[in-house]
Amino acid sequence: MKFLQRQLEDPIRLKRVTRWFYVLLAVLAVTEFAAPRLFRGEPADFWFEDLPAWESFYGLISCVVIIIGSKLLGKLWLMRRENYYDS
Repeated sequence: MKFLQRQLEDPIRLKRVTRWFYVLLAVLAVTEFAAPRLFRGEPADFWFEDLPAWESFYGLISCVVIIIGSKLLGKLWLMRRENYYDS
């Protein structure tokens, strides 16, 4: 824990760790896009599953839909009016 705490306290080290993290993510994304068969063990059932980086794209779109849907649900159904407790 001390190593991670020391890395995050120093702004220069934090920038370096953040930069390497983003480089690692970029390399992983390029690898998944360039070699889709490397990450898949079984044959695809549908044609769109053979598209490069389909799983990543599907996961991103799913998360965005869940976040937007939950925000809409909260605004339209769960939130009370501003003066609800004043009456």
